[in-house]
Amino acid sequence: MIDKRFDRIEAKLDQVVDTLAELARIDEKVNSSHHRIDRHQVRLDHLEDAQRTVTEKLTTYASRGMLIERAAWIVFAALVTTSAKFF
Repeated sequence: MIDKRFDRIEAKLDQVVDTLAELARIDEKVNSSHHRIDRHQVRLDHLEDAQRTVTEKLTTYASRGMLIERAAWIVFAALVTTSAKFF
């Protein structure tokens, strides 16, 4: 009778050990997933910074290009006006 009880207790302990081992594996997977997500967040932060820098440079170049285009049209209009006056 006592042997049967010990066998049942041993079987239950084996189940507990198996469950704890599986929980440890799941915990390792979760930890690695969190580490991977943290790495991706760092990479996304770098990409966002690079995009912001490119956007700022592009905005500067676009405004400079519009200014040059306006100046070219003013010079062109002045040349057309001058040529129309003298010819």
